[in-house]
Amino acid sequence: MEKIIMNPVRANKKIYLSILVLSALLLPYSVFASNIYIDANHPDFFVGDTIIFSVRVDSENKNINAVEGSVLLDYLAGSVSLIDINTAGSKFSLWPGKPLPSESNTSISFVGGTPDGLNSKDAIIFNIVLRLQKVGQITLTPDNLSAYLHDGKGTKDKVSVKNLVMDVLPEKFDSRPRDDWNNLTSNDKTPPEFIEAIISHDSYVFNNQYFVSFFATDKDSGIAYYEIKEGDRDFVRAESPYLIRDQSLKSIVQIKAVDKAGNESITKAKITVLPAPFYKNILFWIITLLIAVLIFYVLRLILKRRKNS
Repeated sequence: MEKIIMNPVRANKKIYLSILVLSALLLPYSVFASNIYIDANHPDFFVGDTIIFSVRVDSENKNINAVEGSVLLDYLAGSVSLIDINTAGSKFSLWPGKPLPSESNTSISFVGGTPDGLNSKDAIIFNIVLRLQKVGQITLTPDNLSAYLHDGKGTKDKVSVKNLVMDVLPEKFDSRPRDDWNNLTSNDKTPPEFIEAIISHDSYVFNNQYFVSFFATDKDSGIAYYEIKEGDRDFVRAESPYLIRDQSLKSIVQIKAVDKAGNESITKAKITVLPAPFYKNILFWIITLLIAVLIFYVLRLILKRRKNS
C-alpha cells in the first residue's frame, strides 16, 4: 500500500482554517447583538452650546420591532440644562412609554416599538437636547436596554451599548455658541402628519364608551401637543385615547397636532365601529313593547265601551 505523506505546511494551514471556521461558528451571539449608541454629529463641545444628541440603534442586519430601557445622564450639578426630549425622525411609531426624564433629570426611560419592524444601522430612537453651561465632563450611557426581534414570538435580542463621553470646553468668545435646537425649529416649516385618528369603543377602555385614539409624526422638531374639538366646542388639550363627550357620535371630532416649531395639522376622526342600528337597541324594543301594550289596552277599552253602549 502506498503511504501518503502530507505536506506539514499544508496540514497546518488546514488545521488553522478549521479552527477559524469553528471559532466563527462558536462566536457568542453578543458579537452580532443589536447595538444602541448615542451621537451628536459634533467633534467638540463648548460652554453655551445647545446640542441635539440622538439615541440610535444598529440592529446588525436583524429585524427588530421594539426597544426599551433608559439613558443615564452623568454630569456635575448645574453644568447641563435639559431643553427637550423628542421623537423627531424616529423609526419607532408606537410609544407605550414615551421618553420621559426622572425628577432629577439624570435619566430618561422609554419603551418604543414599530409594527413593521426595522433593519437599520443608525435608526433614531429618540433625541435629547442639552444646553452646556459649565466646563467639565458629561457622560450619556444607555442602560438596562432590551431589544426584541420581529419574529412574531417576541424573542429577546442580545444588546450591546456604547456610551458617549464628552469634555465641555470653555466658551469660544470669537464666535456665537452653537444652537442645534434653534436652527432646527426655525427651519422647520413642515406640519405634522397624522397616522391615525379613529373613533371606536372597547369593553376594557372607558367602560365601553366611545373614544378617539390618534397619533401623528413629525420628522423635524417632533410633536409638542394635541388638541381636540367636538362639534362647535373649542379646541382643548388632549392625549390619546380621549373619551368623547358626545356619545351619540353626532358631532364631528377634529384633532389638531402641533409640532415644536408651531406648525399644525388638523384631521377629522373616522368612526371604525358604528353605533348599533336602532332596531338592535334593547331600549327601542322596550319602548315598542310598552307602546304596543298601551295600544292594546286602549283598543280593548274602546271595544268594551262600544259593547256596553
